[in-house]
Amino acid sequence: MEQKFGPTFDPVYKMKFFYENIILVPKNRNADVKNVLDGKVVFAKENPVIKKVVIIEHKDSLYTVYAYMDRISDTIKPGVFVKKGYTIGKVNEKLSFEVTQKDKHIDPLQLITIN
Repeated sequence: MEQKFGPTFDPVYKMKFFYENIILVPKNRNADVKNVLDGKVVFAKENPVIKKVVIIEHKDSLYTVYAYMDRISDTIKPGVFVKKGYTIGKVNEKLSFEVTQKDKHIDPLQLITIN
């Protein structure tokens, strides 16, 4: 893991930050990105800053956000329902993973196990 969720201090800028996501580094290039819970895709497209992004809506106003992906699976489109464990894309260098519920950020590590 390259970046952990939560507060941190930047010694260069001498400022406190709060990371609302985690950054995961795959063991291999072209690694699968898998959905962590059953849900409906609400966003799936490229962003000039954070590469390819997929946002999935789950029950109880929970959303998972996957960013910095290198490829979005051809089957992933807004409105599509995906089951837990479904491959939503591929990543080469790093994956940003964020979880929100209503207006709060949740530590993504509560939903995943890192192998």
